[in-house]
Amino acid sequence: MSLLTALGTSAIFEQQCPFLVSDYVNKHIGNHSITIQRHSSANASLWHRSLDDAISLSKITYGNSVRVRSPELKGIYHLQIVLNGHCRWHFRDRNIVLSEGGMMILNPGEEVDLTYSEDCAKIILKIPTSIIADCVINHGVMLPKGGVKFAHVPQHISHLKTLSGLVELLCIEAESEERNDSMFSPYQALLANKLLTIFRNNSDIGIAQNFELKMFKQIDNYIDANIKTDVSIEELAEVSNVSKRTLYNLFAKHRSVSPKYYVKQKKLAAVRQLLQAKPYGIANVTEIAMDYGFIHLGRFSSDYKKAFGELPSRTLKSHAVA
Repeated sequence: MSLLTALGTSAIFEQQCPFLVSDYVNKHIGNHSITIQRHSSANASLWHRSLDDAISLSKITYGNSVRVRSPELKGIYHLQIVLNGHCRWHFRDRNIVLSEGGMMILNPGEEVDLTYSEDCAKIILKIPTSIIADCVINHGVMLPKGGVKFAHVPQHISHLKTLSGLVELLCIEAESEERNDSMFSPYQALLANKLLTIFRNNSDIGIAQNFELKMFKQIDNYIDANIKTDVSIEELAEVSNVSKRTLYNLFAKHRSVSPKYYVKQKKLAAVRQLLQAKPYGIANVTEIAMDYGFIHLGRFSSDYKKAFGELPSRTLKSHAVA
């Protein structure tokens, strides 16, 4: 199977009005509006299938020259792969044109402004921020402040056979009659790891170890060993054998956050892992949050959602033991 024939049994619309397709996209893929710039006799088609509760896959063509705008993607990334024709990305500082085989990632919180050619067809993977964040954490790397952001640097699918094969496999699994949603977690992790490795971003995955990173590992180990306590800046400075000023400069240079923010994010990650594991005897989110030193529960819930794209109660519910 090639990506051109992917999702062949998942047609939602074939040769229909572009605005009808747009309405469906608004409900299931991402909020946007379209403007038809040059009408043609062709119509729009859409194929769509969810891999699980998190990732969805779509193949779309509008059959017309169409301008697509969206105020922002909320809580999701879009991996977009152009299969035919071309698509122009309009950014404030420049335009980027992707032709057949070109691909790029749109980040949450960014305004979307795209122009499809009349013959443009593309595959879109909708990926929640929580999947990318979990991958970064599992690598032992601190989440950047504001979340992971991918650079607007196009790649070409022909140069990335493993990613192409993975997307094809996801399409096959999504349409399989024997599918079992519980088996897709490894696919999520594999896809996130591929994207973070292939596309330039503001996380530290792939950066070679050096002295300062070894120092961070030492700090991480100390924080992990004392994750339920109120770890102070003085303690971290003593562990790393540097002054507090040097410690702040170190965090600013390599993580773009303060030590206090770093510790809080590590605590949030620890809480998330516990909520996902849902060990025997767990009572509720409040009990766990307070056990990790989160006294202001409203602020905790807000910080948790900013980090992982969902409320802690949702994490607990989605990983509930049947």
